[in-house]
Amino acid sequence: MANNSSAAPFTHYASLLWNSTIIPRSNIYIVTPSESSFANVEDVPDYINQSVPFWFGLMFVEFLLAHYMGKRPTRLNDMFSSLSAGMIEQMTKVMFLGFKTALYIHIYNNYRVVDLPWNSLWLWWACILGYDLGYYFAHRAGHEINLLWAAHQMHHSSEAYNLSTAMRQSVFQGFFFWVFYVPLALFIPPSIFKAHSQFNLMYQFWIHTELIDNLGPLEWVLNTPSHHRVHHGRNANCLDKNYGAVLIIWDRIFGTFEPEPEKRDVAYGLVYPIEFWDPLKAQVHYYQYIFQKAWNTEGLGTKLQFLFRGPGWTPPGEEVVPIPEVKYPVKPFNRDLPTEFVPYILVHWLLLVAPYFLVVAKKVSTTLGLWLLTAYIVLSLSSFGMMFDHKWHAPGVELFRLALVLTVEFMPATATLGPGFFFPDPFALFGRLVFAASCLFWFVLLLRQCRGGRAYWQKPGHIKMH
Repeated sequence: MANNSSAAPFTHYASLLWNSTIIPRSNIYIVTPSESSFANVEDVPDYINQSVPFWFGLMFVEFLLAHYMGKRPTRLNDMFSSLSAGMIEQMTKVMFLGFKTALYIHIYNNYRVVDLPWNSLWLWWACILGYDLGYYFAHRAGHEINLLWAAHQMHHSSEAYNLSTAMRQSVFQGFFFWVFYVPLALFIPPSIFKAHSQFNLMYQFWIHTELIDNLGPLEWVLNTPSHHRVHHGRNANCLDKNYGAVLIIWDRIFGTFEPEPEKRDVAYGLVYPIEFWDPLKAQVHYYQYIFQKAWNTEGLGTKLQFLFRGPGWTPPGEEVVPIPEVKYPVKPFNRDLPTEFVPYILVHWLLLVAPYFLVVAKKVSTTLGLWLLTAYIVLSLSSFGMMFDHKWHAPGVELFRLALVLTVEFMPATATLGPGFFFPDPFALFGRLVFAASCLFWFVLLLRQCRGGRAYWQKPGHIKMH
């Protein structure tokens, strides 16, 4: 009896410790059915946004380890582009992609072929396998159908491969990929589907790193950093390989598996790397290309083939363009800001964090306010991208952004707008002071640009704006 009494506190604290690690564990899919199964879809936690602080901690640790190990450091411009893409994608989900959950629930409620208990162990495992298989085919379609590649290419547009690359998500991908998961609605309850859809995505975060080498026997079953490095390669032998999310067995079964070369000489990014940092332009540039190409192509059939065949498809009679050979040493595109602008970007980006979480948590009081706050964050991220790209109009856009925010912050309060809209407490005073000082700063620079015909970036030693 005494032994049982002494063991009780240990069991209690062990249980508390286990429960407190749900976010780190869920990122590598180490969760139990009992703690990750829910009767109602409303009860499923927002694991993804709860993981954001954990992800930032891991990115910081990766940065320190990469520096210590002499690996390629994370560049500010590339990390900014990736994080901005992730923020815009998450806000897009809130604004536009609620229909996916509603449609899944509708199909399940009206067309399911079998009633399975939500707390069934077999159902839990079936959802793991079913969702991962659906992801394999969705991901494969995203590479092998030009119209879908136009969405997915955003994730591959970085020439770096680190944890921040995992955040570089497509705004448009969610409008297409959901179709591949519809069959699960015939027997998987929405609450179970919602939980596993998050775990599947979260698992893919940690495999975006160069710091983890081969994982031995796990490489046969699981998707690992080694396998996913191949997937992000633009070398000819890496293209259209290793589509799996959690499991690599689908690639082994369907013939799309490619092991990582021993030399680890994979070059990352797109076959034709982009040369800009604007997160909005990165989302839409390939759509602009394929629609213009389809418009200039004769014949409806040929136009449709250009949209629905693979990215490398060439109409009959046209010369086939070979895949460009990777030249070593690889020199990634780089256009950086003057050093003194780095703290400016960091401070203003941090001032977006609180509004961003208000949007993704749906804590904005009115629908109009939600739209306006989202537009403000997107405008801000695009403005920062213009600075990194040295655009001649960047000072004017940034000055407009600053003046617009200050006007709203000092205007009489309405049901939606007014003091505190952009800077919720306790950041209100600090935010207004930073924006007022920044407004004066850019106003002076814009005057210099108008008078002298050149921008600050055009000082000797700085790359010219264009």
